[in-house]
Amino acid sequence: MQRRLRTLGQSLAAAVLAACALWIVPASEVSAQSAPKKERKAAGTLSEVTYRQLERVHDLIGKNENAEALSKAEALLGRVTNDYEKAVIRQTMAFIYISQNKYKAAIAAFEEALSLDALPQQPYEQMLYNVAQLYFQDGQTDKAIERMEYYFREVTTEPPADAHILLASAYSDRKRFRDALPQVDKAIEKSKEPKESWLQLKLALHYELKQYPQCAEVLVRLIALVPAKEDYWKQLSSILFEIKRDKESLAVLALAERQNFLDTEGEIRNLANIYLLLDIPYKAAQVLEDGLERGILKPDEKTLSLTGDAWTMAREYGKAEVVLKRAAAKASDGEIFYRLGQIYVEDERWKEALDVLSQAQAKGIKKMGDAAYLEGVAAFQSGNRKAAIASLRKAQRYDESRSNATQWLNHIAQTEEAEAQAAIAAAESSDAAPEEEKAKN
Repeated sequence: MQRRLRTLGQSLAAAVLAACALWIVPASEVSAQSAPKKERKAAGTLSEVTYRQLERVHDLIGKNENAEALSKAEALLGRVTNDYEKAVIRQTMAFIYISQNKYKAAIAAFEEALSLDALPQQPYEQMLYNVAQLYFQDGQTDKAIERMEYYFREVTTEPPADAHILLASAYSDRKRFRDALPQVDKAIEKSKEPKESWLQLKLALHYELKQYPQCAEVLVRLIALVPAKEDYWKQLSSILFEIKRDKESLAVLALAERQNFLDTEGEIRNLANIYLLLDIPYKAAQVLEDGLERGILKPDEKTLSLTGDAWTMAREYGKAEVVLKRAAAKASDGEIFYRLGQIYVEDERWKEALDVLSQAQAKGIKKMGDAAYLEGVAAFQSGNRKAAIASLRKAQRYDESRSNATQWLNHIAQTEEAEAQAAIAAAESSDAAPEEEKAKN
């Protein structure tokens, strides 16, 4: 169970990467909902010559001839004097660098374009967003945060959900989990169908903040979104167990078992232990038996002993006996022999009880007094009072069994006294019979 929680805790980095892979969102994907901010105005236009030259550059980009496209863009940049044209050319060069995975060069080109302060509002906003993405992709997280925060201050249209995810991812990278969470929530609110990676990021953030009930809520959404993903079922069960919602944890784990999602030793043991915790030993024993049959659980002393105990608690003594005999054969001490002795005493199989209780004491157990006490009871019931008295006197030496052993010794003494009195009475009756016969004659 703890391993599953640790795995969940280690998932933040993966969730950030999944939620925020590099993307450059076209301006057309940004919502056109108005915000109460004054928009920037275009500071210039492209001349016909510049437009045609840029058209050729874009044609080369479309043919994946990026080196030549970059060369022509650089040459064009050296010929123009209009800041607006320079900004557009720099932007084009930045996209070429991105296609070549030259992120630092792309960042520099975008920043130079922004510094000219010549672009109209929409391209300006888009460029802020693009450069923030590149900073994050290049590992310059603080710069990414700075640019995204500036972007949200400057934007005059409703930012896309991906923008909130980018800022959340950057905050998460800097362990600013409380700042990141509202951004993820905004992204999810804006989307009719939130991406799985966004929910994974939200889950990881709640976990880092130790907000386990919220973790459970997110996992329910993830299961609804991707019901075939077994890890979500297991994580939900672990989280519910962590927040003491044991019955719900069991229900989730049991559902996972029905779908054959439980395929490791730890997961099978978790399910069995939760059943035992909730006092459902029969189901615990069934789960353990199934794990043994499927080869997931090793038939070692520990597993066989736990299975036998579960059957015993379920009062399935026959099944418990079979499993505990297997466990006893692998045991280094006498504890399992003692538990077999308890079963035999419960079942009034006195001679078998005597045999295993003797082995239990010979191998050594924690409660030697209790074993001696049960041995005394079994010996008495088998008709061997001498052995019973010896075992019960031994049991009297131990605190845990002294009271019970003394009561049984008193019982034996009273039984013997009663039997002696009955024998005397019988003898006297037998002697009196001939005298009565003579008197009649």
